[in-house]
Amino acid sequence: MHFAMNNTRLLSLSLAFSSLKKNVTRTGLTLFGIMVGIALVIVVQSLGSGAQSLILGQVSSFGDDWINTEIKVPAASKTSRDNAAGVVRGIEITTLTYEDMQAISKLKNIKDAYAGITTQVVAGHKEEKMRPYVFGVTSAYQRINKDELTTGRFFTKEEERGVSQVVVLGSQVKENLFAESTALGKSVTVDGKKYRVIGVMEEIGSKGFIDMDKNVYIPLRTVQKKIMGINHVLWIISQTKDNSLAESTADEIRFLMQQRHDISSPEKQDFAVTTMGEALDIIGNVGFGINMLLLVLAGISLIVAGVGIMNVMYVSVAERTFEIGLRKAVGATEKDILYQFLAEAILLTLFGGIIGIIVGIGVAYGAALGANYAGFNWAFAIPLSSIFLSVSFSIVVGLFFGIYPARKASKLNPIAAIRKE
Repeated sequence: MHFAMNNTRLLSLSLAFSSLKKNVTRTGLTLFGIMVGIALVIVVQSLGSGAQSLILGQVSSFGDDWINTEIKVPAASKTSRDNAAGVVRGIEITTLTYEDMQAISKLKNIKDAYAGITTQVVAGHKEEKMRPYVFGVTSAYQRINKDELTTGRFFTKEEERGVSQVVVLGSQVKENLFAESTALGKSVTVDGKKYRVIGVMEEIGSKGFIDMDKNVYIPLRTVQKKIMGINHVLWIISQTKDNSLAESTADEIRFLMQQRHDISSPEKQDFAVTTMGEALDIIGNVGFGINMLLLVLAGISLIVAGVGIMNVMYVSVAERTFEIGLRKAVGATEKDILYQFLAEAILLTLFGGIIGIIVGIGVAYGAALGANYAGFNWAFAIPLSSIFLSVSFSIVVGLFFGIYPARKASKLNPIAAIRKE
């Protein structure tokens, strides 16, 4: 009896295969729908993992022992749409100053600090010109970031106080303006004024999605007075002595800034203080949210494909009424018929899932290659969870959307089915 049951199940499976092969166009279109949904799951998971790794790597490249104090639109959180919109609309916050940096640097757990602003102007040497980003920073910038120079030196506190017209070139700026010749000691024009080159940075690459090799570095006060005509700064980076105390030190900075800016309520703060740990948490949460949203969209495409499977199965049952009636007339049970049509649905989704995984991996790998070619340090990764999720979901979709048409087929009256044909 057990042998006979196995033979019947094998026959049902064989008939399921035959039916799928017989209707190539219909089977192909259904497979395509499943394939697209599964491929999307793989690609979304891979790109999400790669993007999050890239962003975390870019932020981590600045080190893990810093606290950032930056300007913020009052009454808006630092990560809110209102704050971003305020910046885009050109709302200028001018209350963060060089003196704030000096006050922060005196806190017990602060080892060093620098303030900065940035702008973009034309720089040139003889006939060569380009538009680098100008980083107006204080002398501690190079010490905190630990960026090395290939030649020369970084500017000093004395040059900073004296509003000296000296400049340190990023490696790409040096190549563009001087090619193979020596830049040290020569003059470049920045925003129409002459600056003496005192150093050239080594090749750094990208930090925080900024190509540091295309920057020039000028003393903060020089940029404030001679290029931008302002007195405020955009950010202050503080280096901690004991990073385990970063959170309490950040609270000290917030309290200090509220006192210095005469702010009575946190809602009126015109600054935001962020530790490295907080920055990584924010990025992780945003990345997770985006990943989940994209997965939901991929899931919707799979559900749509599942509805397609159900429709295909309904059509298949209607077309094969006589076959179902004949099988039941010669001894096939309701379970045998149920198994046959359910097997068709599962085989469709399983094959579609396997093809989708292969296509998804290929697309994700191509995207990673493209990102690396564009200069991003993009890690190609396919989480095992995404493959498991894809296979499991494809089988569940097959079962869920195949069960009702399969049950309908199994309940057909054999005599009525044969007569209908």
